[in-house]
Amino acid sequence: MSGAPSPLRALLQAAGRRSNGRGVLFNLAGVAAPALLALVCIPRIAGALGAERFGILALAWTTVGYVVFLHLGLGRAVARGTAAGGKGDDEVRATVWTALLMTLALGCAGGALLFVLASALVRVLDLPAAVADECAAAFRVLACAVPFTVATPVLTGVLEARRRFGLVNAVTVPSALVTYLGPVAALSFTHTLVPLVAVLAVGRVLSWAAFLVLCLREVPELRGGPTFHGRLARPLLSYGGWTTVSALVSPLLVYMDRFVIGAAVSAAAVAYYATAQEVVLRIGLVSGAVVGVLFPAFASVPEHDGRRVAHLLESGVDAVLVLVLPLALILAAAAEPLLRLWMGGDYAVQGAHVLAWLSFGLVVNGLAKVASTMLQAVGRPDLTARLHLMELPGFVVVLVVLVWAWGLEGAAVAWVVRVTADAAGLFWFAWRRVPETRSAAMHAAWVTACAAAGVGALRLAGSPLARAALLAVAAVALLWAFGRILHRRAATS
Repeated sequence: MSGAPSPLRALLQAAGRRSNGRGVLFNLAGVAAPALLALVCIPRIAGALGAERFGILALAWTTVGYVVFLHLGLGRAVARGTAAGGKGDDEVRATVWTALLMTLALGCAGGALLFVLASALVRVLDLPAAVADECAAAFRVLACAVPFTVATPVLTGVLEARRRFGLVNAVTVPSALVTYLGPVAALSFTHTLVPLVAVLAVGRVLSWAAFLVLCLREVPELRGGPTFHGRLARPLLSYGGWTTVSALVSPLLVYMDRFVIGAAVSAAAVAYYATAQEVVLRIGLVSGAVVGVLFPAFASVPEHDGRRVAHLLESGVDAVLVLVLPLALILAAAAEPLLRLWMGGDYAVQGAHVLAWLSFGLVVNGLAKVASTMLQAVGRPDLTARLHLMELPGFVVVLVVLVWAWGLEGAAVAWVVRVTADAAGLFWFAWRRVPETRSAAMHAAWVTACAAAGVGALRLAGSPLARAALLAVAAVALLWAFGRILHRRAATS
């Protein structure tokens, strides 16, 4: 029909701005390139290093992601303040440089701590002496990149607040590619961990430098040079403090299973589990691409406009339904053959059930990200942080018990239970904070129920033919749901 919006454009422009749709497309491209490269590189790295060393490299990847919590939520604080507008050039310069200097200082402290505690971390893993020394040295090299890793979110927050998602991904994508191509290149002359980790560290430093150059170009007022304003530290930290609590606890909730498996089972078991989990986390970046655009959109909505907030929240739920649920169903249907084709028989045997469980959690966790982003953007990061603090002790108990009882599959079940409770709590908080979001919360519950039914049916199907038939039925249902989304968007536009 002439003038009718394309399906993809209708979904991606649910926030009501053309730039939001472009932002999601940029972010999706930024997710897809590293994910595809990971599919190619991980088998090569795992085969060359062996399960034990690859398990340690997976923990190094985990550590790089986890230390970001040291930025104390200042990246989101800067992004929220800038997106809301109302600041003069001098105030923007003071805010950004103050946040950047604070995160660099915190990163130096965190890097020094990791450097000192490297040997203790290795002892927890109970590795052979030769591998233990190599692992400790690798973590000390990684510690040198911590200050730059911690400070990067402030710079990306500046660009995202201005909806410069193309520039963000112009740096993020090459940096993510180095995470996989770097170790592959290093394997051509060594099979030890230190050079592989050194490549990761150098990549983080170069990424920070590139973001700094882009911020100086895009925000000319920053060129006046570094300046620290103590008066700004408190308001930045008052918002960022609760965000930091959530950022501190969230990686524990995501990655603690790897460390429990390493301590309770073996480093090789970490490799089997982390490989399946890495697939899910990479696909989970699809929902991350959506919420990265929704955050400044939420932050720019006036506080009294609950209907607009609800519309954005429901748009995020629709994005998870359309972009994430189909991928989760494919993973559930073909977990074992995909792992066998990708990594080989041992990884398929050990990780198939893990991947199937995590595929359901992939959908639920995507929904949780949407609700969490809304709460942070409307000025209530404390609700997300408090929920995560409540979840942590229960998750630790459930994780330890289920790993002891069921091994790797028990860890996956524990993670699914945790993300389901997390999503339920976040949408309840969203409903209480903005009553107009009730419909979005009910919509999220419906998507969760569909995901549970679909994944369960696909795992119970006894033959590949039955699973193929169920996937065909699911495809028809998803097309019908997509049509309903387009109809609803057309009615409200």
